[in-house]
Amino acid sequence: MRTLIHPLIVHFPIALWLTSALFDVFFLRGGERFYFRASQILIGVGLVGAVASVISGYYDYIPLVAEGVGQAFVDRHKVHQASSLAATAVYAASFLIRWRRPQVTRGWLVGLLVVGAALTALTGWLGGELRLVM
Repeated sequence: MRTLIHPLIVHFPIALWLTSALFDVFFLRGGERFYFRASQILIGVGLVGAVASVISGYYDYIPLVAEGVGQAFVDRHKVHQASSLAATAVYAASFLIRWRRPQVTRGWLVGLLVVGAALTALTGWLGGELRLVM
C-alpha cells in the first residue's frame, strides 16, 4: 500500500480550528478584541488547510477504491466526508460572520464554537476509524 497524504495534512485545520475555539473562550471571558481577531485568523488559515485536506483526501481515496478497499470503507468514508464538509461549512460561516459583522453577538460565537468543535472532533474520530476497515 502506498503512503497516504491526507492523514499528514488533516491535523493542521483541526489544530487551527480548535485553537480558535480557545481564543473564542478568551474573548467571551474578557471581551478583548485581540482574541476575536486572532480566532478569525486561525479559522481563515484553517479553511485553507481544509481545502488541502479535502484535495488530499480525494487523492488518497480514489486509488484505494480502485484497489478494491471494500464497501465498508466506502460507506464509512461517506459519513466522514459529510461531517468534514459540515465542519468546514460551519467554520466558513463563522469566518464570514466575523468578517462581515464584527459586532456579532456572543451567542452566535458560542453556538458556532460548539457546533464547529463537535463536528471537528466527530470528523477526526471517523477518520481514525476508517483505518479499521481498510
